[in-house]
Amino acid sequence: MKVLHGHNPGVNDPAPQGLPRIPLLKEAPAEPAPALAEPLNIEYTSTRVLPHALQRLQRHHGVVKPDRSTLAESFRMLRNRVLLRMRAEGYRLLAVTSPRALKDKSLTAINLALTMAADYDAAVLLVDADLTGRGVQTLFGLDGAPGLADHLVAGIPIPQLLVNPGVPRFVLMPASREPVLASAELLATRATQQLVREMRDRYRDRYIIVDLPPLLDSADAIAFLPQADTTLVVIEEHGTSLQDMQRMNELLAPFNLIGSVMSQPREPEVTPARAGPWYRRWWPVGR
Repeated sequence: MKVLHGHNPGVNDPAPQGLPRIPLLKEAPAEPAPALAEPLNIEYTSTRVLPHALQRLQRHHGVVKPDRSTLAESFRMLRNRVLLRMRAEGYRLLAVTSPRALKDKSLTAINLALTMAADYDAAVLLVDADLTGRGVQTLFGLDGAPGLADHLVAGIPIPQLLVNPGVPRFVLMPASREPVLASAELLATRATQQLVREMRDRYRDRYIIVDLPPLLDSADAIAFLPQADTTLVVIEEHGTSLQDMQRMNELLAPFNLIGSVMSQPREPEVTPARAGPWYRRWWPVGR
């Protein structure tokens, strides 16, 4: 049988007269492997792992736990709405502040960070930027720990500052060993801007939550806000005055605001077993 150049006889050739044509059988394409719901797995090698910090935190009333409580579900809903907006807009850094000193402001930042870290596809860095030493690090029992200010002033490397409190995909940067007098000036430096860029760009799956001092009690929040992608404001029901709200709106006008949450004041005599959820409601902005 003669073979023509560039052609091989096969099943696609015209069948000789009187013989049936043999159809070409094509192999079915392989089905893609199903996507599995697996959380990000992060092993901490240089970051200090301090499980006692979480134990200290959970002694405070109002901290979310991995359960089905009303408080936990409220913050899961808040997390979902915040993450939806941040992912849609490409935001990576969320600042949290309040008009005046409010304990629930730092608790909101912590609870939001804890529930965001529980998201399978996200990791969280919580930065305590209240350089008075009365913010997040106190709630974790890390008073006197080196932190943000010690990196900016003394150049302590970031890996020596970060703490994992025993929660997967959650890292905390304390504020400072000692209260900082010129805190507003420090938060406005080029060193702070460089640090924020580094934190934002290092890991694509990590969100950064920065707990700032109150807007109307010091100049610190306004000094830092130009570095934030967006801001969440915590106000207190029957506690935040209309005058403070108006003044806060004036100060936040140049910045992007993702929304606000309202907390409910807790009576001192109410025991944690009887107390209701202090997180009340959420108002998104622009959507």
